[in-house]
Amino acid sequence: MHGDFARITFDPSQGFTRVLAQQGRMLLEAELNEQTALHIHYLRKVIVDTIGPCWRAGDGFALAAGDSVNEFAIAAGRLYVDGILCELNANVTYGTQPFWPVPGIAPDAPVELPAIFLAYIEVHERHLSPVQMPALREIALGGRDTASRAQVAWQIRILTQDQVTAVPKQFAKLAEIRKAHPGPFVYRDGKLSDFVKALEDSARQLADVFSAGAPDQKACAGAKRFFDTWEQIGPLMRARARFDARNLDPCAIPADGQFRSRENQLYRVEIHKGGMAGEATFKWSRENGSVEFALSSVKTAQGGTITAMIDTLGRDRRTGLCEGDWVELTSDGFEFAEMAPPLGQITGIDRARRMVTLKVTTGAGIDFSACTLLRRWDQSLETAPDLGEDGAIPVRESSEGRWTPLERGVQVQFVPGGYYRTGDFWLIPARVETNDILWPQSTAGKPAALRPLGVERHRGVLGFGIKEQAQVTFTNCICTITPQCNR
Repeated sequence: MHGDFARITFDPSQGFTRVLAQQGRMLLEAELNEQTALHIHYLRKVIVDTIGPCWRAGDGFALAAGDSVNEFAIAAGRLYVDGILCELNANVTYGTQPFWPVPGIAPDAPVELPAIFLAYIEVHERHLSPVQMPALREIALGGRDTASRAQVAWQIRILTQDQVTAVPKQFAKLAEIRKAHPGPFVYRDGKLSDFVKALEDSARQLADVFSAGAPDQKACAGAKRFFDTWEQIGPLMRARARFDARNLDPCAIPADGQFRSRENQLYRVEIHKGGMAGEATFKWSRENGSVEFALSSVKTAQGGTITAMIDTLGRDRRTGLCEGDWVELTSDGFEFAEMAPPLGQITGIDRARRMVTLKVTTGAGIDFSACTLLRRWDQSLETAPDLGEDGAIPVRESSEGRWTPLERGVQVQFVPGGYYRTGDFWLIPARVETNDILWPQSTAGKPAALRPLGVERHRGVLGFGIKEQAQVTFTNCICTITPQCNR
């Protein structure tokens, strides 16, 4: 979540039940947020343990034939995925669902449904700031920021036979890397060979269902296993703070300091372009990506030059913009499509008119006038010599001690054999008091390798769709719970 937070402290492995405020002590926003996270964690676990991981209330989210053979209907109601409530207030179709990518930013919903497909729901929590939703601001406070919000976003997606058979082939390359660099990856099935076999078996069984065209409840269980196994191909990253002579500032920081800054920071390392190492890229922010501005009147000129008006220039350097800064032009559509938004470098600022001019080297086919948000990132050629023309840093994996510097002594290391998804992120709190970062250590006393803190995506299998003549019929895979008073 791109909020202005001190840090994120919730850790389910600690077994905490509540946060206890004490008299006369300071209360941080992180502690209030942890209390909320504790409550939500316990509530969702109770729902899963008592009823199940994916179920609908009554007819909520029931899938049925649509007006054409390439469309299907989604019924209004409620559905729970891993205890997360998904709500739909009115009937919609596959192509008109509320969190589907908007035209002009990402491809529209497919116009040709395959003969047989698996329909599933993918759910994640997203952060909404007052910049994205101005109604959150209290007018009586002069439009100042207060609290932001977390929103549940869901999408009904389809999975085809070609997509299923491609996953094991894709992971075969990752498996070879993990064999060559045995590391800290943990598999639910035991060791790497067991995991590879489980992934191949679940994909083959699911592909056989597509070929036979006769799905049943056993096929639904196999689809769930496929998603559970597929989720384990995610990446790992380490972080540390080390002395860097280029950042030396003896007037303010001790000469033996590691993290070298006058201010506490919450660094955010976020995957920009997804894929394996060599094709994946990342970006970083010292403010958790919270320096953002509402966009209006976006105009594109020849040569990739973009001129846009923003709502404010920020209060100071920490929350403002300068020439040379890298920024992304984005909107909800990029997030819902899991698509890397274009990055551009600011070449000019007209502060009187609140106009910024930037140069964008990528983004062919993108309708920039549909972008609603400009977000600043802090990578530069000074700190990242291998910075690409598009403004992102290549993901380079290492297990031999090679680290990628961010700034002021903060470094990261990606573990070999990870698959990176656009939007994956890690948070690194850095503190002046200790001249170090807050990062867990392994039993060997080295920085621990951690999975991304988010985006955490939850999936539920809804059913198989089969095109028959002029409509689509569905084989239901999800439990339906009827309220007691309706029985």
